Formats: sequence, structure tokens, C-alpha cells
Amino acid sequence: MGNHFERGVLAGLRSSSPKSTNDIHPYCYDYRRGYICGYAHNLAETKGDRQQAAFEAGLLSRRYGLERERIAEFFTEQGNPYAIRFFYAGYDANTAS
Repeated sequence: MGNHFERGVLAGLRSSSPKSTNDIHPYCYDYRRGYICGYAHNLAETKGDRQQAAFEAGLLSRRYGLERERIAEFFTEQGNPYAIRFFYAGYDANTAS
């Protein structure tokens, strides 16, 4: 079986764009959580903007049906209170179409 969280992180690190809700839905909670963490890290490295990556992670967390606080813990950084604020802003954004 393996570590679902780890597989999600690795998939997220290799992803150039986020998976659609339909594509991510079959995966377990831990895989989706790992995917968001890996994708956000990749986005922060390629764009050079940790706040944008945290905001995007918030959007994806809500879209993928993940608990806000369980993902937010990954964005609490020593000396950088903004990453967590951007994550919450993304999670709480009104994205109704």
C-alpha cells in the first residue's frame, strides 16, 4: 500500500497545474492532503511567492473537501505570519460561479 501522504506530496511536487476535483476525488484524504502540500511547495519554488502558494493551497483545500485546520498547520512558519493568513484567505474565498 505505501504511504498515501508521501505519494500525494510527490505527485504535487511534479504537478505543473492542480488536479481537477474529479481527478483528485478518488484518492484518499491523506493523499489529497499530501498533494496540496507538494503542489504548494512546488508553486512557491517556481513562482518565488510563498503567499500566493498558500492562497492557492487554501483554494484547493476547500475545493478538494479537506478540513481547513488540518492543512493550515503546514503554513505556520516561524517569523512569517502571512503564509497562514493567505491560506485562510484562499480557503474562505467566495469562489461560487
